[in-house]
Amino acid sequence: MNIEDLHGTKAAVQRRPAIESHPLSESFRKIRTVASAVAPLAVAAILTVSTPASVLAQAEGFKFVAYGDSRSMMYLPYGKSDLDKIYASLTSLFALVLGEKVAEEIIKKDVKITFDPNTGDLDTVEMPFLGKSEVARLTFEDGWVTEASVEDAKLAPGVETVMYRNYGGDWVGNQVARDVVEGGAEFVVNSGDVVWWGGQGKTLEDSPYWQRMNRLLLSKLPPVDDDMRAAGLEGRYFPSVGNHEVWEDPQIEGVLSAAPYLAKLGVSSEKLIYTYDFHDTRFIYLWTGKADRFAPSGWDATRPVYQEQLAQLVTWLDDAKAKGIRNVFVVFHNPVYNRAGFEPIPEDTNPHATLARYAKDFAEIVVFNGHVHTTETFDVDGVKYVVMGGGGAEQDPILPGRTAIPRPAGYPQDLYWQGQPPKEEYNYLVVEVTPGKPSVFRLNRFRPWSSTPFEEVKLFKAGN
Repeated sequence: MNIEDLHGTKAAVQRRPAIESHPLSESFRKIRTVASAVAPLAVAAILTVSTPASVLAQAEGFKFVAYGDSRSMMYLPYGKSDLDKIYASLTSLFALVLGEKVAEEIIKKDVKITFDPNTGDLDTVEMPFLGKSEVARLTFEDGWVTEASVEDAKLAPGVETVMYRNYGGDWVGNQVARDVVEGGAEFVVNSGDVVWWGGQGKTLEDSPYWQRMNRLLLSKLPPVDDDMRAAGLEGRYFPSVGNHEVWEDPQIEGVLSAAPYLAKLGVSSEKLIYTYDFHDTRFIYLWTGKADRFAPSGWDATRPVYQEQLAQLVTWLDDAKAKGIRNVFVVFHNPVYNRAGFEPIPEDTNPHATLARYAKDFAEIVVFNGHVHTTETFDVDGVKYVVMGGGGAEQDPILPGRTAIPRPAGYPQDLYWQGQPPKEEYNYLVVEVTPGKPSVFRLNRFRPWSSTPFEEVKLFKAGN
């Protein structure tokens, strides 16, 4: 892909700031030697983008950060004496896709586990992956998966594709925090899949996943200012609920402990949708559901059901239009459009027709999705779609056989990879909003395999 011709326009490219060290992972520290090569330009980049929030407020414009699919892989802080706990956790993982009985059989027959000969801690796990010919190899350190690769003996025998490095997600979390603290972004939007599950603790107090999220990002965000309080916002982190947030945590205790101020926006265990306005811009958060293993991309939400959410979406769009709001951002987990990974939301529960009907009435309608663990962008009938799948989760759409799922003739083109197979990438988006005008979208990305690993690229057309 020629990044200078990304989306048919010149792409603004610059080095990104050096990666902060993170105590959880030696692997994360290893890339500092790469990052040091770009440090001088990184300092210049920080000075260039740093704009006080007060200046942005006076200009009526503002910035925010968006990203998604940011969860780590599983946390297994166990040793040789804890084989039952390891098997139980792996069985829960496979049961999501295969059912519990089949999962138990696979774990007993096909999983290979090794331990560190000196400490006795879990070292590696080799196990089947989603396809029958796929084998995944996971490396552990301090209980966390530090790297995951997959070999497909049928499609690419002898080739191991790295689909996950935990320091990629660490980089995203650190940089998102930096763009709020130093870069002038007001708040953070996440399209879901923030944590692995609630099976090892549900809240900030007892969940290792939410605690990791807190260390990486939440604890670094500054208190809200008068500008945000005037908008009725009491925090700087606003997620949509993904399927992993309700896995073994159906009451979303984790989400509500991490962002308790969502309750004042109407969020509860029975209502997982909400909206707010900031600087004449509307943000709408919907919920696509828990993800049925027989229809992983279906909109199977029950709190409320799809039709009720669609009616509420129409009400919120009508209200925005009546108030003269012309910029709308809609956030939900499952993708409306995508070409890699697996199928998008089925047509009978797909809100695109409704969104497109309103697009002509607004300066812009932008949708942030995730779920498929890769990055794609679409511009369809006046609605911009960004699949935010590079936040840190494993990226299985880059594996053989998943890079391009068959689509019907006339299906919208992905503007990001432009027909090329997706590759491993960790990223987040900085959105510059000027009310009443199209926004500017700057994607900051980290590609561990690239000779230019840290870049910023501008999405969509020039001026947009």
